[in-house]
Amino acid sequence: MKKLKLFPKTFLYTFSLMIVIVAVSHLLVYILLPTVYNYRQRNALEADIEKLCEEIADTEDTGRLALVTDFAGKWYADILVKYDGYTYEMKLLNVGDDGYLKCSEDTENPSGDKEDVSIIAEESDGKIKISLSRNPKGDKNFLYAEQIFPNQKGYVRAVISRQQIEDAVSTIIVILPVTAFACTLISLLSALLYSHMLTKPIKQITNVTKQMQGLTHGISCEVHTHDEIETLADNVNALYNNLLKTIHNLEQEIYKVEEMEVQKTNLMRSASHELKTPVTAINAMLENMILNVGKYKDHTIYLPKCKMLTEQLAVMIKEILDASKSTADDTKNDTEIDISELIEQMSEPYQMIAKSKGIRIEMDVSENFSVHYPISMIRKVISNLLSNAVSYTPKGGTIKIYIEEQKLVLENECVPIPQEYQKHIFEPFYRFEYGVKEAPCGDTMMPFGGNRETRGNGLGLYIVDTVLKTLQIPYMFTALEDNSGMRFTIEFE
Repeated sequence: MKKLKLFPKTFLYTFSLMIVIVAVSHLLVYILLPTVYNYRQRNALEADIEKLCEEIADTEDTGRLALVTDFAGKWYADILVKYDGYTYEMKLLNVGDDGYLKCSEDTENPSGDKEDVSIIAEESDGKIKISLSRNPKGDKNFLYAEQIFPNQKGYVRAVISRQQIEDAVSTIIVILPVTAFACTLISLLSALLYSHMLTKPIKQITNVTKQMQGLTHGISCEVHTHDEIETLADNVNALYNNLLKTIHNLEQEIYKVEEMEVQKTNLMRSASHELKTPVTAINAMLENMILNVGKYKDHTIYLPKCKMLTEQLAVMIKEILDASKSTADDTKNDTEIDISELIEQMSEPYQMIAKSKGIRIEMDVSENFSVHYPISMIRKVISNLLSNAVSYTPKGGTIKIYIEEQKLVLENECVPIPQEYQKHIFEPFYRFEYGVKEAPCGDTMMPFGGNRETRGNGLGLYIVDTVLKTLQIPYMFTALEDNSGMRFTIEFE
């Protein structure tokens, strides 16, 4: 059997429940109405007869007839009252067009004490007896009531028609099919309306979630029912937005990882090339010394050179390892860093180096501000920038370090790097051969003659670039407006 969808299923359940309620309610009305109506009639009759007995006992002879007349008219009854030697009788049931009223002082029963009714069922509480009796003419059943006056001076006998009860039952039987049809129609319309109202927002959520499978931006469930369904729609929207953010973050992380892998691959490729030259030179000198070839017989000269090349090789390997670890720091281990205080601490050794080289350092870090980053990575950036500035500023030159609007700025006097080569200076081991003896402004440029003893290995700015990109900190490296040097700006947020 094919499974029903939400709307027909909700409609069938709702309509079935309402039909059951209609059927049960009509059945209860059909069963209980005659019983309840008969019970109320008996109680009312009992109360009226007790009241009649009290009023007759408290009323003069001339006023009793009116009381009997009122009772007979109210109940459309045959009533016989005997009290204190008087008989009051009125018959409204056993007549054709006219009734008659009789009052006499005869102490005998006018009908010879012969009752015209036969008792079907009888109930009595000791004072009053109300019984179900049969109509002597074979018509509808009656209620027969009899009560003796409390002072034993007489009695009251009355026969009350049950026609009202029978008419009520007949009327209900006639009306019940009509009301049942009307209630069924109302139930049908109500079930349709309710099912539509209940399933409409759920269908909206279903349609929107299908669109969300495509991970399209700008999609949301617009449901305003002010109930749990609206809460569900809000939760779906929040979940979808979090999913998109998570996917975006994962894409960024994947991009970063891929970029870092590319950087590491380039670093290792460049490092293997850079290490090849000194290793080859050392190997050649040692081999020639072992074979005592030519000038290499003089070990006192070439052994120190081998040692010097080995030391340079060790320094280069250390820098390569530092560069490879620059992206492996725990970027989540953020601490609060006071940039002004950190600059003052880290600049002290470089100030001594600059002073020995005749370089002046002007520093203004009075603008205090704090950032939250891994302090080891920030220290690595600042250390490489200070080292680069001191190394490539000529004697008598000036280095300026200052903070402006939460930006750290380092300026040094030097020959500016041409614009067409600036895009390469952050590559590992990149060097540009200047044709003049002036020192360029970057450790990625090789000075005239290739003097590696005084210049770096081309990894300083590569490390700076890698760390700042990892931390997503914007930076700029540009020539000064007057072409007197270079400026490196770090834009902390």
